[in-house]
Amino acid sequence: MDAKQQELDDRLAEILRQAADVASQIQRREQGPGTPHYDQIETAAHDVGQRLSRMVQQDRIAQVSANHATEAVCPECRNKCPAESNSRQVTSVDGPVELMETVAFCGRCRRSFFPSTDGTGI
Repeated sequence: MDAKQQELDDRLAEILRQAADVASQIQRREQGPGTPHYDQIETAAHDVGQRLSRMVQQDRIAQVSANHATEAVCPECRNKCPAESNSRQVTSVDGPVELMETVAFCGRCRRSFFPSTDGTGI
């Protein structure tokens, strides 16, 4: 692992420790006094994990979408076609996620396709 990767891993570990502390404080407030059953603790923790997963998915796909070209080559006829990013909601294994996806339309073939980020459409 290179130094930059290690730095990012360390930073993520610290942020996750902070998030775990805040999530535990929220659980204590929501669960009230007394001893909660373990499944209450586990379910609340899992909900936080799913929330984080959805945030990571949205952020990463936004990064990918931001790098799309304004044109893409149709995989069928090789014609250059306009490409644009559109938002749509999908249901991931962790719940609903608003995604940006790049779609190109070939007027010659009369079809839409999802180009790669290098604009080749392949």
